[in-house]
Order: sequence, then C-alpha cells, then structure tokens
Amino acid sequence: MTEATPPRVIVCLAPDLFFAPRLADVIQQLGGQPVIVATPEAFVDAVDRHFPVLALLDLASEGDWALAITRCKIRPQTSQVPLIAFGSHVDTATLRAARHAGADHAWARSKLMTELPQVVAHYLNPPIVYPEGWDAPLSSLARRGIDEFNRGEYFEQHESLELAWREEPRAVREMYQGILQIGVAFLQIQRNNWAGAIKMFRRGLPRLRTLPPICQGVDLATFRASAEAIHWEVTTLGAARLHEFDQSRFPRISIQA
Repeated sequence: MTEATPPRVIVCLAPDLFFAPRLADVIQQLGGQPVIVATPEAFVDAVDRHFPVLALLDLASEGDWALAITRCKIRPQTSQVPLIAFGSHVDTATLRAARHAGADHAWARSKLMTELPQVVAHYLNPPIVYPEGWDAPLSSLARRGIDEFNRGEYFEQHESLELAWREEPRAVREMYQGILQIGVAFLQIQRNNWAGAIKMFRRGLPRLRTLPPICQGVDLATFRASAEAIHWEVTTLGAARLHEFDQSRFPRISIQA
C-alpha cells in the first residue's frame, strides 16, 4: 500500500477580510494547505485537529485570543506547533501580552505581511540542522533500542532509548527521544488508545523534522515519512475507528552499515 503524503497545514486566525485571502493565497502558492478560522475557539480546535506546521493569530480578533494561545502552548499534543501572533505595530502592550500568553513570536502586522512568503516557506520546508554528533556512530544503547523497535518491542525500546538519551550530551540526542516517542505512539495504537497515540506522535515527530536524512547511520528520512503518514491516517480515523489501522505497516528503522 502506498502511503499518502500528509498535507502541510498552516492554521490562521484571521477574521479580517483583507488579510485572510492574502494569507491563504501565499500558503497555497508555496504548497501548503491553509485553514482559516474566525474565532479563538475555532483556532484552538483547528490546531488540535490538524497539527499544523505553523499557526498564525491576528491579535485584532474578537474573543479571548490570549487564552487560545495559552491552550495551544501548554498541551503536550500542540505545544511544539510554532505560533506567531501579529498585530498593530503601535500597540506594543498587546504584542507583549501575546508573548506573555505563550506565542513564540509577536510581530507587527506590517512585518508579517512583508515577510510572509519567506516565513511560510521556512515552516513548510524547514532547513536541515546538523547537530553535534550527527555523523558519529550510534551508541550501543541506541543501537539496542532501535533493534528492539524493529522487533516491535515498543515498551522495551523506550527504556533503552531513554537511557541512550540520558547518556548522550550532544544535541543529536533529540533523535533518540523522537524515535522512542514514536515507538510509544505505536504501542498506544496496539492498546487502542487513540488519544495517547496522537499525543506521542506530536511530541516525537517535531524532534525529527529538521534532522539530516541520514543521522548516525539511521535512515531518518524514510522512517520519518512513514511515521508522519501513519500519524495522519490515525488522526483521520479517530478513536472510534483506530482498530481499522493495519499494524503490519509499522515501519522498521534502517541503519547503514
């Protein structure tokens, strides 16, 4: 079965009839899927539903946008979604309030609109980061964890990769944590725990997104693509239909000799 490519969604709270079409046009032109909403409540729901690569929030929106920002950033299943708020450049108090609520950035509207194509392109196709240790061999603990992963021992792989993560001081340790969290997502699918699976996918996948395609000999690009496709399918199935997912499609992780 060919795995479908998940859509790269950008959620926008943009009730303004001038800005909303501009946002949607730029996102579509660059290959993304815009989801435009008009209320803070719908914004939270859309971020939760779509797990976007970026969320944009107009501070001129009516309603409690500060609560919406906070809700998105404190929940483990959406906390890693980058969130940019934008508003009047002269209303510095509101921009500060957005940052205080948890927004990753709070920009003047003019800055966002000027730089919108570059911002959207950056989050749709983030540049690869080569962390310290990316070209080193796997540690013995990490190798053991991946071997356990490939045998479908998702509880055991968590234990081994957690130890490997603790012992690795370099930034490449993010790969270990990302893999183990995806393995726990698979474990939750086996247990028919849809909410648990979604939470773990959304904690693990962002850790792998900007790493090199081959990292410490691990074919990370292929594994990540498979895991992203499974996350999208499981999200679409929902809790009631999770049992329909074919667990034989859980991927193995290839390691170069």
